Amino acid sequence: MLLISIIGIFVVDLQTMIFMIAVYLFGFALLRLFNTKERIQTFKIYRILFLIGATYMIMCYTYMDYHNYEYLLAFDSYNFFIPRTEAYLENGSYFKALKEVWLKYTFLDRFQSGYFTYALLFAYIGKPFNLNFFVEQQISVLFIYPFIGILLYKLLRLNGFDSNKSYKYSLLICIFSVVFFYSTLVLRDLHILFLYLLAIYFSFNKVFSFFNLMKITIVAFICMTFRVESGLFLFVLIPTYLLLTLHNKRQRNLVIYISLFILIGLLSFSIAYYNQISSVFEANQENYIEGITEGSGVISSLQRVPIAGDFASIIYNGVQPLPFWSIFSSDLSRDLKYGGEVYNIMNFPKSISSFFNWFVIVYILFWLFSKGLRRKTKEYISKPLQYQLWIGLVFLYMQSAVIAQRRLMAYYCMFYILFFIIYNHIGAKDKKQITITAIFSFIALQIIGLIYLS
Repeated sequence: MLLISIIGIFVVDLQTMIFMIAVYLFGFALLRLFNTKERIQTFKIYRILFLIGATYMIMCYTYMDYHNYEYLLAFDSYNFFIPRTEAYLENGSYFKALKEVWLKYTFLDRFQSGYFTYALLFAYIGKPFNLNFFVEQQISVLFIYPFIGILLYKLLRLNGFDSNKSYKYSLLICIFSVVFFYSTLVLRDLHILFLYLLAIYFSFNKVFSFFNLMKITIVAFICMTFRVESGLFLFVLIPTYLLLTLHNKRQRNLVIYISLFILIGLLSFSIAYYNQISSVFEANQENYIEGITEGSGVISSLQRVPIAGDFASIIYNGVQPLPFWSIFSSDLSRDLKYGGEVYNIMNFPKSISSFFNWFVIVYILFWLFSKGLRRKTKEYISKPLQYQLWIGLVFLYMQSAVIAQRRLMAYYCMFYILFFIIYNHIGAKDKKQITITAIFSFIALQIIGLIYLS
């Protein structure tokens, strides 16, 4: 941490690096306060992920500064999130800024009041110290990143992995998947990933609890203030949790009565807010899906194929970028909407995640089409994970036309857990065969991608 901070002092400035260290130590304090179990492993995860994320952040800022860019990698940061946060910062105090933020918010609105509430907290803390605003906002995202690793660790523990393997696999996911790329980008996606994993973690509890049900509901409502459609989908975890707790015979009657009550409540809610929900759906379609099938790209072609095309799109999205070096230069990319600020060598985490995702996909496909492999893993896939995998499949299917892995990260993580279950419980011969297939098929995909690009 000292070495990273010293480099950061020369690249950014002294006060911003002191702020980063303060945030780092505050995270440790939170862990000590709220995390009473397995502290050694969770502290190690926090320390490693924060340091790796901070290193990547300094590397990106150095690259951006050297090329005199105003932003790097994420146009939405430069175009919307950072200038809007700066505009709110002109208010006299944090609470005055919050008043303006929430004044514009209405229930089921697409405005990101939750995001700005969080971002402005860091902005006002840093304002008296004249911090580098861009890096300060990156630190606000970086603060969340290690806690995602800790949630993954806890989910892996709930799925039967011992402490050592859970520790290793949570780090592998956070460093080699697309999660790492978004670890310091000033966007909403890491916040939403954290909220999704938190709600999923609560839903793994097999014993019914009003308090646990309330926690899932609160997390879903908070998520709506970051991205309304993401929050609405998260409400599906309420019936999922209730369905899981029905397996507990002692609480079955209570859960049935509560389920009926919640079902009536959800129906009443849907009827009362039908127009607003329809508006959210239409806006989502307009922003992310409409016009896809009329295009000439791969996703457009796949979307014109009923059902099978959607599943092929899910796999195609998972292995982006294709070829993996196509995002290193704007000259190599077919999409020239953005220049060197977006297409540059600092995209390297996406290239790594492309192979990681393909590796996971190949293992899962072998598992799906092999009765023998499924038999070997059947007893290790818990009922809560089964439910989450089905929900994840629906989640990915609904967004198959959207080439934006950042919106899919939460349920990617559920399939990563499935992958590690498969990997740990199949024979060495099967493992060798699938691994070799994954490596050579990945090379073939890059060649196909290169031909297509040219």
